[in-house]
Amino acid sequence: MALFSRRKKSGDDAVAPTTDVVETDAGAPGSDSVAADDASDAGSVDAPSIGISVQAFRGVGAEAGPEVALPSAETAPAAAAPAAPRAPQAPTAQEEEPPQRRLPLASPLPPEQTETVAGMKDNVLLREALTEIEAGATNDQLLGVMRQALQGHLYIRVNGDARAQISEGKPLSVAVVRDNDDRQFMLAFSSAAAVRDSVQLEPDPAATSAVAQPVTSVLQQVVAGDFAGLIVDNASAPHRVVFPTELLQKTLDQADVDMTVKSILAAPRAQDSAVKVGEALATTRMWVAVNDGSGSGQVGIAEAQTPDGRRFLQLFSHPLEVIALGRGDRPLPFEPMQLAKVLTSHSEMGGVIVDPAGPSIIVERDALTPVLVLAVDLGD
Repeated sequence: MALFSRRKKSGDDAVAPTTDVVETDAGAPGSDSVAADDASDAGSVDAPSIGISVQAFRGVGAEAGPEVALPSAETAPAAAAPAAPRAPQAPTAQEEEPPQRRLPLASPLPPEQTETVAGMKDNVLLREALTEIEAGATNDQLLGVMRQALQGHLYIRVNGDARAQISEGKPLSVAVVRDNDDRQFMLAFSSAAAVRDSVQLEPDPAATSAVAQPVTSVLQQVVAGDFAGLIVDNASAPHRVVFPTELLQKTLDQADVDMTVKSILAAPRAQDSAVKVGEALATTRMWVAVNDGSGSGQVGIAEAQTPDGRRFLQLFSHPLEVIALGRGDRPLPFEPMQLAKVLTSHSEMGGVIVDPAGPSIIVERDALTPVLVLAVDLGD
């Protein structure tokens, strides 16, 4: 498979332990424990449901599905009312224009770390991606939120005192909501402020707490439990989304469980950031973008060129990063050994660009020594 170059596009510019979870019924009787170790032995706490309306994911390249209305146990029009719909989406002959891609490209550099509540760091990348989600968002845009959610941590709501439950070795009594079909959804949040907005809808906000967990841990809990999906920032209409369990399962199957590379890219840049990425690339499966040849007639792996003509292979930490660029390329898994072969057989290549959709980083060839060593071992 040949490497191929692209003309410069916007997407090519690269310059807490997991605890067991107990489902708490959100306003309906007969709550059951979620599939987790020893969960069946723990009691559950009833909590009122929260009326919300969220956009449902349908599939790549399609418009978002109809909003999923989740009922409220009490009459709460302000909370339960869906976001105001946009004008009809059906295109007319006079308005056939390419859809605007508001998401999911981000700055090459990671955003400044913030704490909307003192002592509780935000997942800034996810929070900022959600601010661009509005009624009528496409599924490409929802996937843009999904890819940014994979960086860092998420907050989950707990009925009662989360610290006390953890210190006593009890499974966390996690708040959920149910829809009209009695499907239950776990709640997650991009920031402590989003948790606060959600808790304020409760009759007794003081009875609810929050705890931060690694994003993969939260997704695993949803997949392992009896959940229909995950709702992110439920009280932040219209900047909220719901991801079905099937999507979360596929996302986890294709992800590095430790999110090693993503964690480095999401952190503030340091002098050794590129070195750390180079070390991670020697042990972590990545992805490349494969062109089907429909444009140039040549099938190959995407690379980028700097203004001075230097070539860099484009690498991606997850298939969603390839989809995010909207170029129609196909994600292909790329093992460290394969990367070593490409770099050694193309000595003119200056290095790699990781996650061009942002945050991204350029790793020069001299920082890729741990990868290049693998090629020497292959020769032996």
